[in-house]
Amino acid sequence: MIHYRKADREDIHILARMRVSMLCEETALTEEYKEELRNNSKQYMIRGLKDSSFMALVAESDGKIVAMSGLTLYILPPNDWCPNGKTAYIGNLFTLPDYRRQGIAAKLFSLMVEEAKNLGCERIQLHATDRGRPIYEKYGFEDSPDSMAYYPFGKKGRALFQEKSTFSGRD
Repeated sequence: MIHYRKADREDIHILARMRVSMLCEETALTEEYKEELRNNSKQYMIRGLKDSSFMALVAESDGKIVAMSGLTLYILPPNDWCPNGKTAYIGNLFTLPDYRRQGIAAKLFSLMVEEAKNLGCERIQLHATDRGRPIYEKYGFEDSPDSMAYYPFGKKGRALFQEKSTFSGRD
């Protein structure tokens, strides 16, 4: 049975290793570079857990972490498409190969989206792999110039801005 929970500081070593494994699926990395990424990931996670700018959820099977997802929180200046500026970035969605195709990543993703919404984030971003894109599109994520984005509370502000900024043809 799979159990889902928030990650804590004791999980960081495992999460950093899993993050590097995830990156290695897309790109061949030297051992030296992998070690640098592991160390930097640990420091990022420690800092983020401490100042609440990062959180992670994990899926466990028999006490072993088999999947993870991270949520980075930041605030942009308020704007037409995100009036409060609260933005979440979902990353590090990774499942160990032996546990794939069981709905674990989809469940972690769903939990992350709910967490971002509960925190009042008006914009949620992520970068999609070909494997993950169908999951994200089901939630309403759309392509944007550098990522995919989702507006859990709608695009009211964006629609109003677009209506007001239509070129009138006058000088």
